[in-house]
Amino acid sequence: MSGVDRAAEQAELAQIARAIADPARSLASLIGETGQLRAFVERHSQLSMAGSDHMTEGESTLPSGWAISPVQAALCAREPLRSAAFIQGLAAAINAAATPQRPVSVLYAGCGPFALLALPLMAIFSPHQVRFTILEVHQEALDYARALIEKLGYGGHVAAFVCADAATWRIAPEATPDVIVSETMNTALGKEPQVAIMRNLFVQAPQAALVPAAIAVHLGQPGHTMHEPCADWGRIFEINAASILAWKGNQGGSLPAASIRLPTQLARAPKLLTRIQVHGETVLRDYDCSLNLPLHLPGKPQLTGSETLAFSYQLGSTPGLACEVLR
Repeated sequence: MSGVDRAAEQAELAQIARAIADPARSLASLIGETGQLRAFVERHSQLSMAGSDHMTEGESTLPSGWAISPVQAALCAREPLRSAAFIQGLAAAINAAATPQRPVSVLYAGCGPFALLALPLMAIFSPHQVRFTILEVHQEALDYARALIEKLGYGGHVAAFVCADAATWRIAPEATPDVIVSETMNTALGKEPQVAIMRNLFVQAPQAALVPAAIAVHLGQPGHTMHEPCADWGRIFEINAASILAWKGNQGGSLPAASIRLPTQLARAPKLLTRIQVHGETVLRDYDCSLNLPLHLPGKPQLTGSETLAFSYQLGSTPGLACEVLR
């Protein structure tokens, strides 16, 4: 890419990024810009998105959960509200941590092939304002991300590219981050290692801002359509800075969660509802993206009403909520 071409591409990306990072813009108003961002990264990436014959190629099961393939990770860019929320939230976290003395240090765990949350912000923050440590468990995905970043001229924004499991990686004392960002999750915090990753990294850097700041799973009942609000019967489980520190001494195979008594009458089956506070007022609510779709209870128990559901969060290679029905 020539210098003139690169400058034009950087200008295009900066225009997109400024819109997404603008806290005055609602997530719904950014569908156009997130579509432009998806097209931009797919155009410049070496990863082919043609066909689905290699959809799962390169995925792996870690001791902490399922690490999705490069193509599966790339497909997350096709969820507009999800992309907008995480990029806008990360931009706000960087601005909140900014200091004139040094760049904000961001640890990005699970970058996928596009480094989608970091790349657009490199176009609007200088290396004197922010530097990223890019962490990815799959070497192939990391190579794609590095090639994309360097092709566009943003190599100076990266302190290090690291191929490692973020659920066990040790942060060097001289590289303590100001912001930890990871989007390694599935609906209701199942399957993927978001909980294990955030636990491992945050206890090493408890002064860092977390992005997302909180992920909560509630028990409730969806309306007849996605446009009707879901009935909310209470929070089952939440991961945030306070809960991670509270779990610090927990070396077992599970984390505590709530018990909730069901209403006497059930019009429809109870579901797990995932709500995500990315940063401040930037949130993902029911149905905003695939992460927020109502999910069946584990084991799909037959329920008639008035039962008490006792939950726990199971750690390990197949993480997620477990449910015991008390009648």
